[in-house]
Amino acid sequence: MKRLSPLLIALSGLFIFGCQNSSKDQDENVVSKRYIHKYGYDVSKEEWEGATYPGQVVTTLRNGVTVTSSYEDGILNGATTYTFPHSNTIESLNIYERGNLVKKTSYDIRSIPQKEQVFFSPSHTKVTRWFQKGTPLSVEEYHNQELLEGEYFNERNETEYRVTKGSGVRITRDQHENVVAKETIKGGFPVLRETFHTHGIPHTVIPLSGGLIHGEKKVFAPTGEPISVEPYMKNVLDGIATYYQNGCRYLELQYKNGRKHGMERHFVDGETIVEETEWMDGQKHGPSIVFFDGMSRTRYFYNNQAVSKERYRELSEIEENIAIMNDRALKRD
Repeated sequence: MKRLSPLLIALSGLFIFGCQNSSKDQDENVVSKRYIHKYGYDVSKEEWEGATYPGQVVTTLRNGVTVTSSYEDGILNGATTYTFPHSNTIESLNIYERGNLVKKTSYDIRSIPQKEQVFFSPSHTKVTRWFQKGTPLSVEEYHNQELLEGEYFNERNETEYRVTKGSGVRITRDQHENVVAKETIKGGFPVLRETFHTHGIPHTVIPLSGGLIHGEKKVFAPTGEPISVEPYMKNVLDGIATYYQNGCRYLELQYKNGRKHGMERHFVDGETIVEETEWMDGQKHGPSIVFFDGMSRTRYFYNNQAVSKERYRELSEIEENIAIMNDRALKRD
């Protein structure tokens, strides 16, 4: 008979101890469990598990939540409810059919529904949301992540926006019923997302393609003044980005494939250039000029390292010669 090595014995012990701890942690969250036959009498855990009685399991958790689950033939069937902590008020209601979740509804502390999800199939879902006063906020149908249909209401229960056959406008409101976002939907997915400050002034305008930022992203201050305009290609900065202070341009940066590439310019009063720096592939590479009192001061960088003007010219000439030689070699090939 082979003997187990001390290391293997230690690892086995750790595994068993870990499993016991995991089970213990789960048990520690449970204060009590009752197994209730559908005719109303309690049964033991052993009887419940052995006979797969129809009925309910009522679990009280340490955080004060009570979970009541309905079973048939040993699987979830019917209502499963979760209460608010230390309360009899239901926070969530799940409906199961033979183990499959078919509807989930969440409520506020006043028992007013907030959100309901109906699962027609694993990929087809209907989502209904309500205002705090209980009137409908929105009704949407999804195929996976694709929005098929949508209807969006104001507080007077009037339809404001629609999405039909995957095209239209979708809005999102906060808990105070203010519109915080508006999305233009095409082909079931947003192509433009606008967000708003609390008083309705635009905050961001974001063009989208396949869920990625694609185009000019604009950001505005609560006063309506611009903060930034950034060009994106599939979530990557690419082009000239402009930044503002008090509505005036103060910085321009050129990007290529997400890295600084080109000229960086700083401005005073939106027009007067006070600094220019050249970048290449995310590194300072070239002259960096500061303008002041009608004069200028120039520093030179080569691959992000400060160098003298003479050294910069020397390295640039070497780089140009190498490029010429490589070009000639390619042409010969």
